[in-house]
Amino acid sequence: MDLITKIVFCILFIPFSVILFYEIILFALALFLDEKSSQSERKRKFLILIPAYREGEILIYSLDALEKIIYPKHLFDVVLINDQCDDRVISKLRNKIKVLDVLLSSHSKAESLKEAIELANGYNFVVILDADNIVHPDFLIELNNSITKSTKVIQGLRLPKNLNSTFEKIDAITDYVYNQLDRLIPSKLGLSGTLSGSGFAIETNLFRDLIPLIQTKGGFDKILQSELLLRKIPVEICSKAIIYDEKIGSSKSYLKQRTRWLYYHFYNSIKYGLKLLVKGILNFKFDQIHIGLISLRPPLNFIYFISLILIIIGYWICLLCSIILFILLLIFTLVLSKILKENKVLSVKLILSLPLIFINQIFSVIKFREAKTDSLKTEHHKSRSIEEILQSQKSKRRDE
Repeated sequence: MDLITKIVFCILFIPFSVILFYEIILFALALFLDEKSSQSERKRKFLILIPAYREGEILIYSLDALEKIIYPKHLFDVVLINDQCDDRVISKLRNKIKVLDVLLSSHSKAESLKEAIELANGYNFVVILDADNIVHPDFLIELNNSITKSTKVIQGLRLPKNLNSTFEKIDAITDYVYNQLDRLIPSKLGLSGTLSGSGFAIETNLFRDLIPLIQTKGGFDKILQSELLLRKIPVEICSKAIIYDEKIGSSKSYLKQRTRWLYYHFYNSIKYGLKLLVKGILNFKFDQIHIGLISLRPPLNFIYFISLILIIIGYWICLLCSIILFILLLIFTLVLSKILKENKVLSVKLILSLPLIFINQIFSVIKFREAKTDSLKTEHHKSRSIEEILQSQKSKRRDE
C-alpha cells in the first residue's frame, strides 16, 4: 500500500507541478509585453449565427443589441436557428431577421450549426453567438479591425452581464480567470488562445470543413479548438470585441452547468489533449503543446484540492516535493488574486463563499454521466438591454 501511495504521488505530482509552473511563467512573461493591435481597412462580410434551443424572451434582448451594432448593415446578416423556441417570441422576430426552423434530436450547438452551413455562402466570416449573448455595439468593428490576411479564427472577449448574486460572481470567476490565463496572456506571447464557445468568428471555408466533423452533444468549442490546432491554425484573440454573457444565478442551475462542463471537459481532454501534446512534441510545434497542456489541465478547484492533498501526503513521502508544490500553489494563488482584484470581483464575502464551488463540484461528479444522455440545458432569465449593461459599466468605472 505504501508503494502504491508513492507511485500515485509521483504520477500526480509531476503534471500538477508542471501545469502550475507553466501558468506562472506565462503570466510573468506577459507582464513585460503589451497587447498587439491592428487596424484593418478592409471591411469583411459577416454571417452571425445564433443556435437557440427552447429559448424565450431573452432572444428579444439579444437581437435588439445586434440591431444596434455599429457596422455597415449590408455587410452582416443575422440568422436565428430556432429549435423549439417560444412561438410568440419567434413570431415577433421573423420580421426583423432570418429564422431557420429546425427540429433536432440532440439539440446541440454543433447539430444546429450543421443545418446552417449552406447559408454561409457569400460571407467572409461566420460569427457564432449564444442565445443569451448581448454584443457591444462595436463588436463587429473591433473584430474586423483585428482580422489580418492570416486570420482564420478570432475570439472576442466574453464578460458577465449580471453580477448580483453570489453564484453569479462565482460563475464570473471562470470568465475573468480564463480570459487572462487562456486568451489574453497567450495572445501577448504570440501563442494560440482558446475558444469561449461563443463570440468568435471563423473563416467561412473553415466553418464548412470543420463543423461537420463535430459529433458530440457538448464541448463543441473545445473540439473545434483541437481540430484547428491539429491543422496548425491558431485562435487569435480580440480583447476589444466584447460580448456580455449571462452568469448562473442559482445553485441548481450552477450544478447543472458544471455537470455538463465537467463531463465534456474530461471527455475531450482524454480524446484531444493528449493527442495535441504528443503531436506538438513530435512536430516541435509549441502552439500544439500549449493547447495540449491547457486542454489537459483540470478545473481550478480540482487543481487546488488535489494539490493540497499532495502537499499533505508529501510531508511523509517527499518533503522537498511538498515544499515545491506549496510554493507553486501559493504563487499561482497570488496570480489569481491579482486577476480577480483587477476585475473588481474579489471580496471577503466571495472568498467565504468559495467552498460552494467545491461542494457543487462534488455533486457534479456524482451526476457526471447524466450529461451523456441529457443536454442539461441551462435556463436563461437575465433580460438586460445593451443600454442597461453599458450604463452599468459606466457607473462601475465612475465608482472606481
